[in-house]
Amino acid sequence: MSDAYTYWREALTGTFAPISADAPQPGRYRMRKGKDGPYQPVAIFVQDGVTKAAVGKEFVDPLTIWTWCADKPVSEADYKAALATGAWPGDIGHNSGDLSLKEEIEDRASTALEWLATNGIKTKVDADTAANYRAALLELKKRAETEHKAEKAPHLEAGKRVDAKFKPLIETADGAGATLRTELGKYLAKVEAEERAKAEAARKAEADRVRAEMERQATERAALMVKDPIAALTTPMPELPVMQAPPEPVKVQAGGQRGRVTGLKTVTSYVVTDHAAALAFFADSEDVRQLVASLATKASKAGVTVPGVERKEERVAA
Repeated sequence: MSDAYTYWREALTGTFAPISADAPQPGRYRMRKGKDGPYQPVAIFVQDGVTKAAVGKEFVDPLTIWTWCADKPVSEADYKAALATGAWPGDIGHNSGDLSLKEEIEDRASTALEWLATNGIKTKVDADTAANYRAALLELKKRAETEHKAEKAPHLEAGKRVDAKFKPLIETADGAGATLRTELGKYLAKVEAEERAKAEAARKAEADRVRAEMERQATERAALMVKDPIAALTTPMPELPVMQAPPEPVKVQAGGQRGRVTGLKTVTSYVVTDHAAALAFFADSEDVRQLVASLATKASKAGVTVPGVERKEERVAA
């Protein structure tokens, strides 16, 4: 059906016919009062064959306001609510310009969450209000991110200059020290192995000496028993040979004349020799589940089909 309100009805659905500056179209609209002022309700209608307009409750020439409101159609219900109350359904108002960014974010977030907890989202107006609160918070977030970046930039640049000055020095000292540590470790390990071999040889030689002495005593006793059993029984047993104390534990060190002494220490590491078995052991670990989920998501986004993974979609507020 085509009538005087066709443009407006189609505009409400998002379909806009070409706008002619000298042909205001009847309907309900809104326009700002000034550059950044609040939106005012606009009515354009035909009375006695003449196209007329009203902004709020004030009649105006429709030609002076048409191009400012033509792309902002509103429903009849919203128009009437704004005209009666001075506020649009879903309007959340504006924070005071006297507030700091911190105060404004805290105030807006607190107000939005209190409104949500008290009111909930049950109607179209509620949904509009929630969306407007979110839009305001996103704008504040963007402001905070911009200010954060601007305020942090000088510190980042200063940090980069300090890094450029000291990192090469640190890396040079650390690299040379690491090379020396590796070679020193090889030498100390070699010396330690040699000292341990010497200590083991000394322990073995002492054990052999004691064993030989005991065997000699046993042989002499056996010979005496054969030659003179009475004497063998009355002769006191010789004292057993005493094994000398083992050498002190091997301890090799280097340096100490300047700074710390360098020695060896035991470093324990674990090498996975059967990946499948180890993975099966940790299969139900939450850490492994999260890692697998992360890898599966990354691979799936890259277009890889991962066994055991299915695509899931849900609609969320944008």
